[in-house]
Amino acid sequence: MATSQHEDKFTILLVADNFDPHFAPICHSISWGNWKLASVKLLDLALDWISLINTPDTPNILIISSTLREEDLDEFRRKWAYDFKSFRAVRFENCLSVGQIMREVESRNLLPKGEFLLIENLATFCSSNLCSQIEAFRNRRKKDKNCVMSLFYSRQISGEQRFVGFETNSKKLLVYQGNKDRATTEYTKNMFTTQSTIRADLAPCGIALCSTEIMLQFADNVDYELFDQVIHEILVNEDLHLQTINVEILPESVMAFSASDYGSLLRAQRLLVHRWCYPLTYDRLPTRVFENRIPLRYHRNHVYVPRNEEPPVNAEGTVLDRENDIARDVTLLDVTMGKGGCLKEEAVLRNVIAGDNITVGKGTVIDGVVIGDNVTIGSNCKIRMKTVIGSGVNIPNGTVIASNLVVMSTPSPEENDDIESHREPLGYYSWKLLDEPNGHFWRRSQSFSRARHERHTSLQSRSSLQHSISVDHGSASGNELPDSFVASDIPDINLDTEFYFNDFMKEICESMKDTFDSENRSTSDAINNLSVEINCSRLANGISPEDLTRGVFSAFLSLPPFKTTKQLALIKQLFIEWKPLWMRYYRTHENKLQLCHAIEDGALENSTIRALMPQLFMCIFENFDDMEQVIISWYDSLPQDSILRPDMAKLVEWLMEDEDEGEDDSDEEEDA
Repeated sequence: MATSQHEDKFTILLVADNFDPHFAPICHSISWGNWKLASVKLLDLALDWISLINTPDTPNILIISSTLREEDLDEFRRKWAYDFKSFRAVRFENCLSVGQIMREVESRNLLPKGEFLLIENLATFCSSNLCSQIEAFRNRRKKDKNCVMSLFYSRQISGEQRFVGFETNSKKLLVYQGNKDRATTEYTKNMFTTQSTIRADLAPCGIALCSTEIMLQFADNVDYELFDQVIHEILVNEDLHLQTINVEILPESVMAFSASDYGSLLRAQRLLVHRWCYPLTYDRLPTRVFENRIPLRYHRNHVYVPRNEEPPVNAEGTVLDRENDIARDVTLLDVTMGKGGCLKEEAVLRNVIAGDNITVGKGTVIDGVVIGDNVTIGSNCKIRMKTVIGSGVNIPNGTVIASNLVVMSTPSPEENDDIESHREPLGYYSWKLLDEPNGHFWRRSQSFSRARHERHTSLQSRSSLQHSISVDHGSASGNELPDSFVASDIPDINLDTEFYFNDFMKEICESMKDTFDSENRSTSDAINNLSVEINCSRLANGISPEDLTRGVFSAFLSLPPFKTTKQLALIKQLFIEWKPLWMRYYRTHENKLQLCHAIEDGALENSTIRALMPQLFMCIFENFDDMEQVIISWYDSLPQDSILRPDMAKLVEWLMEDEDEGEDDSDEEEDA
């Protein structure tokens, strides 16, 4: 009974604001919680995966914000309250840092005594419900009350290297590097006399399990603004506070990450679009998070568009809201875009987050850019990497915008003394962040916090603006990127999911071919060994669950019998003999749907597989339970003009008739 009461008190504390001045260009006119990726608000994305934490126990949640309005909080409460045991959303006036919010939470006694889970950045995502980690922390607290925190780390995907040091056996934190500009800790003799581990392949993922005792650290240190400062305080003064911190390294099968700058925000977009954070995917979001109540549908090449619309012709890794007008020869790669956009002929967008109602002219190239709402970019423009374009900006034809610029339609707010702005001859404003070298916003530098503190305390003079925007009147098409790059042009999108997936496919195709060629290819040992090799390759390459299930059957389709239409009998025999393998990967409706998509991909690329497709689906139907609805759902997801629809029409009609007859029989039995 005591355990049940203890679990009832466990709360998720979510800070729904972003106080980092680097994000001021996109947060000055809209709150962080209402900022959107495609058509989905950031707070909705966060709540979708947070609602699964610690399931099957329904979690309690406390959302704190000083930038969301009361009506905004009421809207989120209406959408999400039923997914939580208790849902509290509280607005604090005039809080300007995480530290101020934590002190206000403590003074109002909003957290019950015990343990809670802290997420201080909305742009934090995780593919796990964290049940085992929460249970482990509670058990550790029962044995050691001095352990007041567990910091979650996951495999580093890309970005700046950060070190973490801990005792090898106990996982007690010894060396911490959070924000790059803060000292990790003081090195002590004890670190070298105990068995310790130092790793640089891990990254903090923005999630911490805490005891409410840490709230006193904020209350006792009124100058603390960041959560990192509390971690530093506990490490440096362990003998005084008698408190320790544990390192929790998430399994490699779990994807967890937090976006702390624009580069990592683009990486987060790509991870979500490529389904690395499953079950958090755009096509599984509840209908209530969409303004028009029309959810997104998944299409080939990781493209998502509203259910009543067709995807663009040349797109990959792209999410689009409704009513976008996109020319057929536009290229989209890793793009999210809001509603009402217009992209003209020969435009190229790569690694872009764009808002509502953007217009891009003919031949314009945009690469590695974050764009606000109601932006117009003319023809033959080049918008280079690490650029932020604010809402309402109008960029003339032929404009070239250099890397690391922030282009806004208004001057910087007068009350914000961290930023200065300059009006450009073309009518818009360039913003500069005073405490960053060269005024760049894109990524936090090592010197930022120190420079900001010194300026705030000593009234340093402001540096002059450097103008980096030019107009290229002689640009012919703008379709090519610059021939040469400087160091600052290196993209932040270091995560090459296609590279890892291709490597995975190469490995499992070889393993499957070796198994097929062996004399005992259908024995239980052969199937087990093949499954082990597939799973090892999956872990080594960090493959998402959906790419795993799609890839396994794609590898099967690469076997020699599929090179001719005369081997259908052998294909059916092999499929049946390898049924123990299929049962490991294709148990759920979603897994079976990926199998269908694998056949779809193969049929579009290989005329032999296309010719065999109806018979192959019939074989699958006969050997799997509950395949009727899976095949029908897959068929319904095909574009109306797909060349595969006529090939599958008769089989699908037969399945639908069979399904209707089954329903009629059930009705007759009920009547009887």
